Amino acid sequence: MPSATAVRQARIPIGRTYRECPLCDSRHLEYAFLVEKTPVCTCVDCGLLFLNPQPGDSSPGEIPPSETTVHESSGASRLTEVYRANAAERIQQLIEYSGIENGNLALIGTDPHLRKAAEKRGFDVHSVAPHELESAEVFERPESIDACILFCALERMKEPYLALCKIRQALKADGCLMVVSPTTDSKAARLFKASWWEFNHRNLYYFSVDTLQSILVRAGFSECVISPDRSLVSLNYLQRRLASSSRALRRYAVLRRLISLTPVLRDKAFRLLYGRTTFLARAKAPSTVPLLSVIIPAYNEHTTFTEIVEQVLAKKVEGVDLEIVVVESNSTDGTRQLALAYLDHPRVQLVLEDRPLGKGHAVRTGLRVAKGDLMLVQDADLEYDINDYDALLAPLLNHQVNFVLGSRHKATKNSWKIREFVDSPALAMLFNFGHLLFLTLFNLMYRQQLSDPFTMFKVFRRECIAGLSFECNRFDFDYELVIKLLRKGYKPLELPVNYRSRSKKEGKKVTLIRDPITWIAALVKFRHKPLYPSKPARP
Repeated sequence: MPSATAVRQARIPIGRTYRECPLCDSRHLEYAFLVEKTPVCTCVDCGLLFLNPQPGDSSPGEIPPSETTVHESSGASRLTEVYRANAAERIQQLIEYSGIENGNLALIGTDPHLRKAAEKRGFDVHSVAPHELESAEVFERPESIDACILFCALERMKEPYLALCKIRQALKADGCLMVVSPTTDSKAARLFKASWWEFNHRNLYYFSVDTLQSILVRAGFSECVISPDRSLVSLNYLQRRLASSSRALRRYAVLRRLISLTPVLRDKAFRLLYGRTTFLARAKAPSTVPLLSVIIPAYNEHTTFTEIVEQVLAKKVEGVDLEIVVVESNSTDGTRQLALAYLDHPRVQLVLEDRPLGKGHAVRTGLRVAKGDLMLVQDADLEYDINDYDALLAPLLNHQVNFVLGSRHKATKNSWKIREFVDSPALAMLFNFGHLLFLTLFNLMYRQQLSDPFTMFKVFRRECIAGLSFECNRFDFDYELVIKLLRKGYKPLELPVNYRSRSKKEGKKVTLIRDPITWIAALVKFRHKPLYPSKPARP
């Protein structure tokens, strides 16, 4: 919580003071820094940053000047076409995602070009200022809106969660939402750090990709497709943004001077830097109890298959319903016959593959047929303990994170020795060194500090994989999944889990030559490959 001294230094009218996080309800709040002499708190559990106390009602913080207006009034009218192009691109994004080409569109924000671009495409546009949402007539009628755009507005609303709930009620059953918002994990935010121009008292909240998706999910939105807002900008734009922040004005005075000395390049448009992220989501039917889908790929696991399925069926997680998706890959040891015993079980979906195509292919198949709000991958052996489910699911159920990894390293004294084969100690040592090598390579290439990204225990919301397509069939799928979720913007929370590795003699299927080659290929291939198909996939 902010100190009493910090609060007394605030120069704007004081409003509500939060004692609990407005996103996850955690009481674990800590003072982070000052923005224009206004205290900013961070939630230790979910990472949300917000002004605390909030500005009073007389503060003009939620009514920022239009950036477009500033540009045009400053003699940069030649860039008007650039901003029109940006607006047209955003409307096209909405249409490609939603399939909605006309109808009622609610526009919340201050960009006049968005309104013109939407009207040009045939939408009936209802413009609403962020501070007028509560009283806007268009949001008083349930299921009256086909689509809604929040353009740099959600972070300026005093109650973003309640605002999203109100929008959700006004959207039609198949309605879509676009949110364009500054995010603290954007390139601009990482580059300028404390001098980032979005750190000002007009913005009441400072979202990351994770926290913004969490608040969307909690408000009743799903199938989030997330991408950097790579709209066209210019050096002139950058100079004005730096000038809008007193910190940036001092720290980057030399940079601003250099920009002013380049009149020829100053108005040239480019897409190098971005500070905002675009979220596209659909309204979903409210569910009282979330459904967990446990995906079990099975191939030649007759000694453990029935035991693990029965353990999962008997597992009770408070506040969660559970279904099992078994993908059986035509085993040769009798596993298929064991799986057929669950063919008519009400809580089991059984998928029978014609031939074994690899664990990754089986998991991909399971993800396609799973109906759950939450996804968890469970091998058909007994290496992992289902008693860890409760701890792994808790952060998702509390809206603290969207992606959890069950780390085998964090639960061992010698954190790198996660495999101990009684019958093959030399092989265990080789596996452990190989794991350490690939872990180091992974963290270096993707600028992470993870302890076990290759764990089988990956737990995430369905929304995390919306819009993504997967292609790996073997154990390289573990790499592909984590890499794509990282690149989409999710920061995984690692929690310790129990683990007992089995040896090759006990049925371990990882190979020493073929699989490491596919892992290296995945590390390289997915580093820069486009995250989404060239034409955005309809969820």
